[in-house]
Amino acid sequence: MERRDFVSNIGLTLVLACTAGLAACSKGGSDNPAPNPPGGGGGNARLTLNLSSDLPNVGDFKISNGVIIIRTSAGSTAGNFTALSSTCTHQGCTVATYNNSSKLIECNAPCGHGSRYTTSGAVSNGPATAALTPFTIKVDGGVLTVV
Repeated sequence: MERRDFVSNIGLTLVLACTAGLAACSKGGSDNPAPNPPGGGGGNARLTLNLSSDLPNVGDFKISNGVIIIRTSAGSTAGNFTALSSTCTHQGCTVATYNNSSKLIECNAPCGHGSRYTTSGAVSNGPATAALTPFTIKVDGGVLTVV
């Protein structure tokens, strides 16, 4: 094997390895290990947020620990948020985003199939046919907990 071919093959191998690594990190990963909130919530909390700093604006969202949580209206009560499973019911990947313009949760990456869900979890556009599972939201003082 010539040196040029060897270097080319090594470069291709590194690109493929990095791409696979990034794809693996984007599926089901979490940037919030569900810490126990001060003042209650306990060990069964899926997600804990500080209301004074997290999701301050209507339309803000966070995807973490298998949950997508969206601020749907102003205020600091459980009714001002929605929390749903972030696992797409069509192919099992993690939903990609909440589109504040359309008010829909979109599963457009990495699966690429285009399912959309309402903030209640209902399917708006397929190919998904089953709704996202809702979670309970509790607010205690300035701490929001998803259980």
